[in-house]
Amino acid sequence: MLCLPINARGIIVLDIKLIREKPEFIQQICNNRGLDFDVSQIIALDHRKRKIQQELELLRAESKKLAQNLAKLPDTERNAGIIRGKQLKYEISILENIFEKIASEYNNLVIRLPNLYSDDTPIGKTEDHNVEFKVYGETPKFNFEPLDHIKIGARIGMDFEAGTRVGGAGFPLLRGNLARLETALMRFVLDQAIEKGFEQVSVPLMAKAEIMQGLGFNPRRNEEGNELFPLENDGLYMIGTAEIPLIGQFSDCILPESILPIRMTALSPCFRREGASGRRDAGLYRNKMFHKVELVSIVEPETSSAMLEQLLEFEIEIFKQLGLYFRVIKICSGDLGAPAYKKYDLEAWMLGRGGSDNWGWGELTSCSNCTDYQARRLKIRYRNCDGNIIFPHTLNATGITTRAIIPILEQNQLENSQIQIPKVLLKYINSEYL
Repeated sequence: MLCLPINARGIIVLDIKLIREKPEFIQQICNNRGLDFDVSQIIALDHRKRKIQQELELLRAESKKLAQNLAKLPDTERNAGIIRGKQLKYEISILENIFEKIASEYNNLVIRLPNLYSDDTPIGKTEDHNVEFKVYGETPKFNFEPLDHIKIGARIGMDFEAGTRVGGAGFPLLRGNLARLETALMRFVLDQAIEKGFEQVSVPLMAKAEIMQGLGFNPRRNEEGNELFPLENDGLYMIGTAEIPLIGQFSDCILPESILPIRMTALSPCFRREGASGRRDAGLYRNKMFHKVELVSIVEPETSSAMLEQLLEFEIEIFKQLGLYFRVIKICSGDLGAPAYKKYDLEAWMLGRGGSDNWGWGELTSCSNCTDYQARRLKIRYRNCDGNIIFPHTLNATGITTRAIIPILEQNQLENSQIQIPKVLLKYINSEYL
């Protein structure tokens, strides 16, 4: 594996040739993703940057030639040559400063460009335009008044007060049987991933800003919606997903084709600066820290579509084995997230997600094909059998998160207040009921 230094001037997001040749197409992509962005600004800056680059190359060539021939000049011409040499250095310095400013402005714009999206991606601006793909299982039926996971959790180990005393809101503390259930879920899915050929990796829980940015997260965003936890004195950020170190470890590397596909999995805590907003996000649904099993693949471009379907099938099989009522949805253009080319979400039937105390759908996991978007930004490449350097495609999938506890508690509750444990978890938790 060959790792190369970063060229700060060369941020690559999308193929610049595509942007130059089809600016209207890229603009439509941005519009359909709900992004307020003017692609013509990139085109204009790119034109100016290339023009100045050409001027610089001519001046540098003249300066180099003059320096090589200066000693050969007759005395009558040498002084004029020295004066011209100084003038060239001054003109080059001025143009270099102008180029750096334009390049910086250009990079600040292109880094905001999102990925393209697949032809079968639903077009829409919000999650309301996501499309149901398939439903699995049956709607739970009860001959008693079911409780939500918060009321159930209070009985078996969910302690919000203790968590708040330690870290503030958004850090629930799980005790006893509930902590055992979370561990059982993580171990079950991690074992399933390993059986499918994913290599387990223990990852750093902090990452550099350039790795975050390269993967499509924006650590320098200052608006209220920024979901990252910064460690400002160290220039690091707490990871919101193990996808960040799993893919980031290959930044600036040229990989041998023989190691593809790379398939990895990691169990880690995840940190997101977001909290519950109302009844639909309460309890374990949205918190600032949770545990997750993540799966990542780095593959040759022609195989990424098939790999996405494999990742989706893995997620589906997990929740079928857990015996849950859930569905798969296709994510629309405006809800994709910048790196994703195509994305599926799996949602489970949960109490409170329909508003008030009604049942409704809540996200469990997702899987995305990011094509070469992240690889370009992080300069991850591989050398094929013909010696050509190619950007691979990256994919990610959520195996399970702490949130999966919600439908397990709510859908499996019994009239005697016990919770029936899914059979696939019995070897990890050694109890049929909570």
